[in-house]
This record gives sequence, structure tokens and C-alpha cells, in this order.
Amino acid sequence: MKKFFCLTGICIYCLISCTDSTKPATDTTAAPEQSQAEKNKDVNRAIMKAIEAGDSAAIDTLIAADAIDHSGPNEIEMKGDSLKKMLSHMHSDVSDLKMDIKESAAEGDYVFTLSTMTGTTKTADMGMPANTKMDMTGVDVVKFKDGKAVEHWSYMDPKDMMKMMPPDASKMRYH
Repeated sequence: MKKFFCLTGICIYCLISCTDSTKPATDTTAAPEQSQAEKNKDVNRAIMKAIEAGDSAAIDTLIAADAIDHSGPNEIEMKGDSLKKMLSHMHSDVSDLKMDIKESAAEGDYVFTLSTMTGTTKTADMGMPANTKMDMTGVDVVKFKDGKAVEHWSYMDPKDMMKMMPPDASKMRYH
């Protein structure tokens, strides 16, 4: 019987000494703090929604004043206010504009997004003739600094781009 009480006492002592009562209990219900990379993904998602809606006020708060789009329409690099203006006007230049994120990933200051963009161009401002049906799949790379987009690159699927070329473009020959 002495052995039983002795073993029980040792087990209780071990249990008590293994539990550090000086540390506060961990709150398992609190949400873990979001990483900067995850915050950047959220901002990137918000930018796409603001472009869809033509929400220039949101675009102004999400994109840095000196931001650069390395993949602007007609292969023109766009900067600052002209970039923000172009993004705000996409909603009115493309009927039924829809940007659907398929997947995104973030690493450091960069967010990589695989998405589709659909709609019909109303004007030639997007680098395509008016009334062109858009159904493009592409990858966007956005660099963030201080919670705002500062640089953008876009890579489109070539076969999607060819579908949107004017009919006479198929007659082009390369030497």
C-alpha cells in the first residue's frame, strides 16, 4: 500500500510541477495575427474588386501615388495618376467586367494571382477594338510597399490574346 501512495504522490507532483501556473493560459479562440503577405493578398483582392466596380476612391487608397504598371494597354508603361485613372475607367470601358481570382500566393512583398478577366470592350482604350469579347486568363504579379501596390506586371495566355486580335491580324506574316 505504501508503494501505491508513493507512486500516486510522485505522479501528482509531476503533474503539478509540469504545469506552469505563472504563464497565462493560451486563448485558443483568438484569431492568429495575419501576416503581411496575407494582408497584401487581401489588398490585391480589394484592388480587383475596385477595378470591377470602377471605385476610384478605393483605387486611390490601395495603390501608391507613384505606382508603375509595366504591362499597360498597348504595351505602354503607366505611372501614378494616369494608371489610377485608367484602372478607374476600366469599369466604364468594359461592359460586364468580371475579374475572377482562381488562385493567389504571396511571398515577401509580392502577390502572384492566377485570374480570368471577362467582359466586352466598349472602346479601343484597352488596346483591343471596341466590341471585342474578352475572356483572358493571366498571371498578375504585384509588388507591395507599406500596404499599397507599387508595381504590377501581367502575363497573359497567348492563345487568349490571339482570340481577341482583329480578323485581319491573322494575315500578318513574319519574316
